[in-house]
Amino acid sequence: MTGGDRVVSPLFPRHFLCVVGAAVMILGMNANAAPTDTEHARLIAMCGTWDVELTFVFGPGSPEVVTKGTSTITPLFGGLFIEEKIEGMLNGAPFTTLSWTGFNTQTKQYEATRIASTNTIRIAETGAFDEKAGQFELKAEYPFAGDTWHQRTVIETKSADAMLVRSYLSFGKTPEWTGVEIRYKRRAK
Repeated sequence: MTGGDRVVSPLFPRHFLCVVGAAVMILGMNANAAPTDTEHARLIAMCGTWDVELTFVFGPGSPEVVTKGTSTITPLFGGLFIEEKIEGMLNGAPFTTLSWTGFNTQTKQYEATRIASTNTIRIAETGAFDEKAGQFELKAEYPFAGDTWHQRTVIETKSADAMLVRSYLSFGKTPEWTGVEIRYKRRAK
């Protein structure tokens, strides 16, 4: 062809499809392979359906608000991440929280993102697993209610069927307090 016409090889579509097919196959093999490292195994061990009791304390010295709910934790992408969905009632209204947690092999840190139906903030936490204490500790800083809040979340696996999560909160000159405590009991299969 001459002039402004393009020359397109008749092999382009077939060659392109072969390359794309090979890439999908390679990526698919990697995506389906469950991670075998200890860090990801800790996350996978949390997967399942749990009955939860949540205790909220909205500020130091405030009364406790206790409610019950359900937590469903599922693996994502062959176990690279886990997703948690907690559903319950708070002050007579339904609420939902979602979180996604993974282990970043580059930074060697656990990373979690949390959102809830009760406010417009996103909380991004990072931290590590303390072998001696047998618990995760994740920390975050975020703007909320006109101040910078600090959150420290400790996740203890008591057994294969019980977990305890506490989120400690502080802001400004307000000392840290236990803002949320969640007691998990695994549902029978």
